[in-house]
Amino acid sequence: MRVRPWRIAGGVLVAMALVVGGALSLLNTEWASRRVAHEVALLLETRFGGHVTVETLSMKLFPTVTVAGTNLRLSREGDAAPMLDIARFEVSGTPLELLRRAFSRVEVDGLQIYITRGRGQATAVRGRLRDVRIGEVHVGNGRLVILPDDPQKLPLEFGLQDLTLTDFSFDRRSAFAARLVNPRPRALIQTEGRFGPWATGSPRATPVSGVYLFHDGELDAIKGLDGHLTSSGKFGGVLERIMVEGTTTSGDFQLDLAHQPMPLRTAFKATVDGTRGDVLLDDVDATLGESRIRAHGSVTSTPGAKGRTVLLTVTMKDARFEDLLRLSVKSDEPPMRGRLDIDTGFELPPGDEDVPQRLRLRGRFAIRGGRFASDTAQNKIDELSRRGRGDPGNSAVANVVSAFGGAFTLQDGTLRLPGLHFSVQGARVNLDGRYTLRDQGLDFTGALQLDAPVSQTVTGFKSILLKPIDPLFRRNGAGTHLPIRISGTVNQPNFGVDVKRVFKRD
Repeated sequence: MRVRPWRIAGGVLVAMALVVGGALSLLNTEWASRRVAHEVALLLETRFGGHVTVETLSMKLFPTVTVAGTNLRLSREGDAAPMLDIARFEVSGTPLELLRRAFSRVEVDGLQIYITRGRGQATAVRGRLRDVRIGEVHVGNGRLVILPDDPQKLPLEFGLQDLTLTDFSFDRRSAFAARLVNPRPRALIQTEGRFGPWATGSPRATPVSGVYLFHDGELDAIKGLDGHLTSSGKFGGVLERIMVEGTTTSGDFQLDLAHQPMPLRTAFKATVDGTRGDVLLDDVDATLGESRIRAHGSVTSTPGAKGRTVLLTVTMKDARFEDLLRLSVKSDEPPMRGRLDIDTGFELPPGDEDVPQRLRLRGRFAIRGGRFASDTAQNKIDELSRRGRGDPGNSAVANVVSAFGGAFTLQDGTLRLPGLHFSVQGARVNLDGRYTLRDQGLDFTGALQLDAPVSQTVTGFKSILLKPIDPLFRRNGAGTHLPIRISGTVNQPNFGVDVKRVFKRD
């Protein structure tokens, strides 16, 4: 009996239809849903070393096979917080892709990731599990929480607006692009690069690299500061140790003390612990106005405190003193100009007070070629130099330059200057006292030494009358030694002789 070809083809088509129909019927069963849930849980538990629970799971077959679920949680025994929470997820692909453990797309909404430093020991992998391949993973409305080792330290949180992983698999590098919200100062961070392969036994060793752009950070989120900050750069390493190189720019950096905007630019190299959020500043090369600042140090979390502590060693060489004064003194122009050298330790702990109140400094400084902007102040300096030279009536001695130097400390908004040295031609001043940043108040005592004897500091008949007492004021090789006090403010200083100490011998 001859079998017609069309009957063979028809039989094959019927058989295929039965197979496909049976497969589709099988995919529609509760068993298939449970099987998919089991495979998802096994994959995540193996790769993250935790336990997975899913509240609901459903599947639809048209136009593509789609698996959707809610409230997926991955946790590890003994951890206070889960490793991740997913409010809703959806996995889509063709039946053939599902069989091959490859999916076209995964949509995740409401992701919360909790990163810890890990235990540092490999997690046992239960058998050989073939990794999935996903064409694109898209995450929206997420939150990244970095949990510290020390339970007394507060976590670091980032808003994860949008994350896309392309050609993703746990066992190889994947491309990513993300937008995050930086908490403080509040700003949008755009970043893209490569991530993986995932280090199952020690997540902190997972490689990451890329570039970033930090958009228009609002510095007023940090109490005592104002202005806007933009930064860009590149990074690479592993989550526990990421090397970052970048630049920052701010055209209106300012302190609330004075509200005087200044341009600030920096280039930096840093090491970031991505599991803690702590930063080691290997090198910072900054320019404030026209003054160069070099620094290195760290930015670390503080036990029991919200925020981070900045610890730096700061050096300035041949900087403009007026650039610093613009930040801290309320004046149309800086009260003084000169060239500044400074070496200081810099500590900024977290807290609710303004930055100048929290800032702590300890170091040494020197100012050369100092001139006061205030005519009142500069006239007093000129007069001091004329009298010190023994030429009080010489009006040609004007716009005399000053030199300062000594040790200093800044704490609680008060600048203390023990052993401050001040000099102009013909005169030297040694002072000990303080300057308060908020009201710009001066409170100093010390000694004035003049090259000329006291009788030569005045003219006419007064000079003759004072000549017999010249020996009373000679001391320590100076023609005149006078105890003095300086009070008032930077813009309106008051200079006076401390009469009570005039004849007191040290």
